[in-house]
Amino acid sequence: MAGFAQTTINKLNQVYDRWLPKLPTEVNVRNVLIFSVLALLCIGSIMVASASMPYAERMHENPFHYVLRHGISIVVALGAAVIAYRVPLNTWFNNTFFLWIVTIALLAAVLLVGTEVNGSKRWIRVAGFTLQASEVAKVMMAIFTADYVVRRAEEVRNNIKGLIRLAVIMAVTVGLVIAEPDLGATVVIALTMLGVFFLAGAPLIQFGIAFGAIIAAFVFLVVFEPYRFERLMSFSNPWNDPLGVGYQLSNALMAFGRGEWVGVGLGHSIQKMSYLPEAHTDFMLAVLGEEFGFLGILVVLCLSFAMLIACIKIGHRALKNQYLRAGYLAYGISIIFLLQIMVNAGMNMGMLPTKGLTLPFISYGGSSLIMCAVMVSLILKIEASTHEINPSREESNF
Repeated sequence: MAGFAQTTINKLNQVYDRWLPKLPTEVNVRNVLIFSVLALLCIGSIMVASASMPYAERMHENPFHYVLRHGISIVVALGAAVIAYRVPLNTWFNNTFFLWIVTIALLAAVLLVGTEVNGSKRWIRVAGFTLQASEVAKVMMAIFTADYVVRRAEEVRNNIKGLIRLAVIMAVTVGLVIAEPDLGATVVIALTMLGVFFLAGAPLIQFGIAFGAIIAAFVFLVVFEPYRFERLMSFSNPWNDPLGVGYQLSNALMAFGRGEWVGVGLGHSIQKMSYLPEAHTDFMLAVLGEEFGFLGILVVLCLSFAMLIACIKIGHRALKNQYLRAGYLAYGISIIFLLQIMVNAGMNMGMLPTKGLTLPFISYGGSSLIMCAVMVSLILKIEASTHEINPSREESNF
């Protein structure tokens, strides 16, 4: 089985060498990751303050309501990141079934006692704060899948049982998420698990079957749910119904139009004045584009992709050192970041239908911020642990 693992790693090496930009040898990838995250967090905090104040004043009679909550979320995220970093990676990988059970319990609790907002039950209120269980599920399923494809390597590469077992776990998890409903998180979880499954050396035909099933399920969920179908149709031309289903997107596009190259200046956005609903959450990029223009968006996207490339490079290094579980986890986290960046930017710019996915470290959202911090902490732990692992110990799992 070591030969299969080496073949997969060699293929990943070829993709990495061909497509990813090379960092100068003197650049420390850990420093790139930390700088990118801190820069995004600073920009995000400034934009949360700018975008949320008019809405907070109107809804809570306190313009600093969301700023204070965001500050508390940053402190909690820092604490969660420190705790996650101090937990040995093997502790995560040796308890994946328990983590999955906890995840399922959280998702079920959301449906039973969760708070409904805008027609969706996605949050559990705890001591005045809310926990979005689907954000936890993204990270836990990345850890579960990274362990699964190594522990069940023989089945993953040579037997349909590998796909069937993973498909059952995936179906139970995303079934609870879609019941909330949260189609965006469903797509992220499913594609993350499938992506890691493919990178671990699964046969192309099995990957094709699984991908086709996910696409078919997505089409079914969209076509047979009227409001999702309306969203899908409206993004192609929001001006057909700018006061109805196209309201958010049409206002987001107007924000981008006002921003032009350098923006109208910090705090001078008009769309955040209740024209763009809850602009500090999913449509933060539109407000940023209005206030800082194309250059502001370019800076945020460059920082986001620098963070993403650093995560991929750390995963690549882990696989080269035969730390397979950690390498696949790093790639799984990279897939989560990639999907959230692309979907959030795409829906803000009218290239994708509107979905409730945050832009990592930029959008307001406590659960998202905390779990993003945990994912970065896990990446840093992988980077620190890669050189300490004994390669022969990992290969003994095959």
